[in-house]
Amino acid sequence: MINSNKIKIINYIREQVITDRQSVSSFLGINVSTSKRIVDDLVSDGIVRYLGENESTGGRKSRKIGINYKYGLNLVIKVEVDRLVFSLVDFEPKVLTNFICQFTNGASFEDVEPILKENITKMIVEANSQSSTLFSVGIAISGVVSRGSSTLISSTLLGWKDIKFKKLIEGWFKIPTYVENDVNCAVIAEQWFGKGKGLNSFVLLTLGKGTGAGIVLDKLLFKGSFGGAGEIGHSIFQKNGTQCYCGQKGCLEMYTNEYYLMETLGVKELNEKLLSKLYNKNKNEVQNILNDFALNVLSGIINLVVVIEPERIVIGGEMSYIYSYVCDIITEKVNANWINSIHKGTKVDVVKSELGSDSFMKGLAVKLMSKVFEKQY
Repeated sequence: MINSNKIKIINYIREQVITDRQSVSSFLGINVSTSKRIVDDLVSDGIVRYLGENESTGGRKSRKIGINYKYGLNLVIKVEVDRLVFSLVDFEPKVLTNFICQFTNGASFEDVEPILKENITKMIVEANSQSSTLFSVGIAISGVVSRGSSTLISSTLLGWKDIKFKKLIEGWFKIPTYVENDVNCAVIAEQWFGKGKGLNSFVLLTLGKGTGAGIVLDKLLFKGSFGGAGEIGHSIFQKNGTQCYCGQKGCLEMYTNEYYLMETLGVKELNEKLLSKLYNKNKNEVQNILNDFALNVLSGIINLVVVIEPERIVIGGEMSYIYSYVCDIITEKVNANWINSIHKGTKVDVVKSELGSDSFMKGLAVKLMSKVFEKQY
């Protein structure tokens, strides 16, 4: 029971960022002396720290508490189509050290494996140089990941299958290792720090080189029966349409990813700055192209609305900047959808993520922190 309460208190403090023992006792429904004893234990363990005193409300001043960000480090690794991003992250979570290793687009895992091992070794040395404990390693990657967060089952973007990251990395370094779908990592970040905070259910729809969805239902990450929930990019958008690298034809992703929009715009690269230049040069033509692109994306959004009926759809990913050009048409079509039209006062809304490109890292860091605390208690 004590350990169960410790986990609850840790998570409550993490969510509140700064709180006090009185609030903790109210949250758990236990007396202040019991909460004080548990909090004092957590302070003694180095997980929680005292942060001074609140203003007096007439009685004894309460002591503010928060997570000890210097408790230790976790190593977060983002696997992209042509690079690995390595980040040492503290328990805020805040990135302390970050560097990138390129590899050839289309490389096999066997080609990338020595790069992975070499640079994990470097990050372990870096953690040691900071006299800090490295508690775990996390891999954020596109594709279907096993429910137990041990294995990449398949990534169509990378062309990798059955990569047992947990067994491999723990065999090298004896450090607890977890792998998670990158969009699931990003939706965890939205739940803790972004547009999903405080909601019971929401979906993060990511746009970029791929199209994916992270799903939170009843405040829990929904991974499906086998780990593959959220692969909306591989729902069928057009019968017998464009060949997808997953083997199917007409997948939504073939009409909503970066490559499709680049081809439609007639450009070889695309980012927020370049799109702005194109738009200013030929506003009407570019707006029409973006509106057509938005209608493709809307097919996925409407499917999510009618199947899940979440409180909110959050648009994220490398191409989330597109939303500012098409928010009006998306809002109009979503509001006119049947599910929204039958409700009065409460509707599924669509908003843009504000977390930026490090949302994958922050979400995985949150998961790793949870694993560290669960293992300890």
